[in-house]
Amino acid sequence: MILDADGTGRMVRLLRHRLLNVVSGLKSANSLLASELDDRLTAREREYFPLMDKEYDKISDIVGRIEALFGILPKSEFVPLQDALSMVVTNLRETFPMAEIRLDIVCKDSEQLVCKTTIETVLHEAVGNAYEISRKPVKIVICDVDDRLSIRVLDQGEVLSTEVQDMAFEPFYSTRSRHLGVGLSIVKRLVEHRSGTVSIGVENDENVVEFILPRMSL
Repeated sequence: MILDADGTGRMVRLLRHRLLNVVSGLKSANSLLASELDDRLTAREREYFPLMDKEYDKISDIVGRIEALFGILPKSEFVPLQDALSMVVTNLRETFPMAEIRLDIVCKDSEQLVCKTTIETVLHEAVGNAYEISRKPVKIVICDVDDRLSIRVLDQGEVLSTEVQDMAFEPFYSTRSRHLGVGLSIVKRLVEHRSGTVSIGVENDENVVEFILPRMSL
């Protein structure tokens, strides 16, 4: 059976609904079991139940990411570039408090309208990916490329191999254990939906992920 985009979207929504129902049932059973056994458990044994809840939450997160990769794209909300970047960088610094994140905006019009979801997803996935792998400072550079907007994320971690560069945007490819490997694939889908391009490479011993968006398609 070959599904078109609408068919794939419907299947993803159905899968999400059923999996989240399973997760909800498991969490309810876990809570009930913890309550029933409470007076018979040691302090250490009680700690197992919150740990199980965290694992169930990971399943929910995976379901959400698969939906972002294959499901219906969110509606566009357009905001000034400067506002979008301010919100995203603040969130990134809260999510990765130990990271050194630098932002350089060198484009002519920082008030141009951009798609909030696209910018947020691009930077959250690319910066998070770069920092978690390298644990080195991450730099974001926003600049003009002819009539397009370039978003570059640079890090000084170990230089990416040719294999990683070739596979980075492929769904479910990851060099890290316990990672689903869909972050950059989600970003690629969002950027290409707006007629943009994505690339990854090495420049001056720095790893560079670049996303280019046509201005009129933002």
